[in-house]
Amino acid sequence: MTNPVCIIIPCYNEADRLPAEAFLTYLTAHSDVSFCFVNDGSRDGTADVLARLQQQMPRQVDVLNLTANQGKAGAVRAGMQHTLPKGYTYLGYFDADLATPLTAIDDLRRVLDQQPDCRLVMGSRIKHLGVNIQRKAFRHYVGRIIATFISLILNLPVYDSQCGAKLMRRDVVDAIFRDPFISPWLFDVELLARLIGVYGRPNLPGKLLEFPLREWIEQADSRISPTYMFRMWAELYRIYRTYNHLR
Repeated sequence: MTNPVCIIIPCYNEADRLPAEAFLTYLTAHSDVSFCFVNDGSRDGTADVLARLQQQMPRQVDVLNLTANQGKAGAVRAGMQHTLPKGYTYLGYFDADLATPLTAIDDLRRVLDQQPDCRLVMGSRIKHLGVNIQRKAFRHYVGRIIATFISLILNLPVYDSQCGAKLMRRDVVDAIFRDPFISPWLFDVELLARLIGVYGRPNLPGKLLEFPLREWIEQADSRISPTYMFRMWAELYRIYRTYNHLR
């Protein structure tokens, strides 16, 4: 018997770009996977698009409508808290644009199935022969600089904390999603900081794993503004100062 999975999909103004058919095709082939789409205060027709999806696959599609925009961190957190009582074995989140294809769910789930000590597995955009990782060179190198600082702050050899594809066991969800996040976009760093707080850094090996994705294709319509690159460093510093066990 397979372990049921629910993936949170944060959505903000996705009416014109949500790949609805890709979700429907995947769900048809995976009866033990569900999606919780969180409409994060969208101002376009996202609510209608999600309502139609739910009508087509009511058993596997849940929709949570937030009245005000909370940012990706708030939307994912709301989706996790909404979904946790429903008894899924694994919960995770993917970006709505499917830069990470839905087939990666199978890969991440396999890691948790085969590694019983693992509590959270993260997709990792490692470019090497045999994979299809498409990312603009500028964003790649800026990302590597950011990733280096994040690894230093966490004191963990994390290659890609910011990849928007993660899957975890339900027993860690409450602890790491209970409180609001400092940063709307760097909340992945806070997740790892909270995981360190739960288990202690010496006990973390094996509980947190990265899985190299087979495919990741950068989407042109990024929701992160260029000016955020300046605020990001202040948010990283706040995260470092807030989570005392990182120092």
